[in-house]
Amino acid sequence: MADSQKQSAGADRVRELARQGQLAQYFRHASAEERRLLRSGAFEIAWQLVFLRVTQPIERRRRHLCAKGLPWLAPDCLERFHHDVEAVLDDFFAHADVPIENLEGWLVRWMQRATVDGYRRRRGERGAPQRPRVPKHLVVALGDDPWLVELARLILDWVGTEATAGGSLWPLTGWAERRARFTGDQHGGEPAVAAEVEVVLAAMRRRPGWYERTVEAPLGRKQAPVSFSAGHPEPEPLVLVARHERDDSLLQELAARAIDLIERRMTAGEDPHVVVTDVLNTVFGELTTEHDLDRPPGEEAVDPDRVAALISDRKRLDDIVATVVELLGRRDRPSEP
Repeated sequence: MADSQKQSAGADRVRELARQGQLAQYFRHASAEERRLLRSGAFEIAWQLVFLRVTQPIERRRRHLCAKGLPWLAPDCLERFHHDVEAVLDDFFAHADVPIENLEGWLVRWMQRATVDGYRRRRGERGAPQRPRVPKHLVVALGDDPWLVELARLILDWVGTEATAGGSLWPLTGWAERRARFTGDQHGGEPAVAAEVEVVLAAMRRRPGWYERTVEAPLGRKQAPVSFSAGHPEPEPLVLVARHERDDSLLQELAARAIDLIERRMTAGEDPHVVVTDVLNTVFGELTTEHDLDRPPGEEAVDPDRVAALISDRKRLDDIVATVVELLGRRDRPSEP
């Protein structure tokens, strides 16, 4: 029997058992071959519903061409689609223990529950929190800044998914679009998000055990992107911006973010010396950027040891605090356009 005929026969068998309210029990006791036949038949019934009700709306919100149809799904999107179909089928065979006359209607009714449960289960298998939430200690470390807290949530969500970002570790393009909508700043773009990701990661690393369990471990399970052909050396990248200019841009973004955090916490009544020490440690003291990986020691954009030395010297710290207070009173401080 051809595969299409087997699928059709499996779909008819699924409908018959579902109408009788016996599908779940029958499936539990079926042979491996019978289970394959039933799942193949159920897939034939469910896949279009999953695409129309789950996949297509998500891809439209992401503005992906994937929303046009199944043939247009990119590899990562196709993988999510198959995961969602499998989750719907798992839920179907586990709960189809009552007579079901309108099978498509039943599947649609429980589809959201099934795909959400499947997503959470897969996150748990990767060692990531099933429901990513930003803990209170991290909210405090980020100065309760709404966008940085949202970015932290995006990071916690991203590390628990199978998706990759091409040749980058983080999906900066998508996050830059979200940042523009969230903050109203249409000019920051990817450089601003990249700097803010470093700020959030530095704050996260202040709890090393939590960071390793929640971020590093699941992130390490992602598939590493490969962008070169076997047997051919990878071409040298075309450098459009000089390294010192990239360093200056990064430092300006970090300085602006540091000033914003300091201002927020000082406005809340915290001691300036405590705030400045804490924020400089968070923003600059633990900075590790991707573009530093190709540099020898001592040539990083930011030297953490120098930052530590500056804020450990009381006189220098007093000078820094005075400078920060003076900056906060100026109209042209780094946090403003």
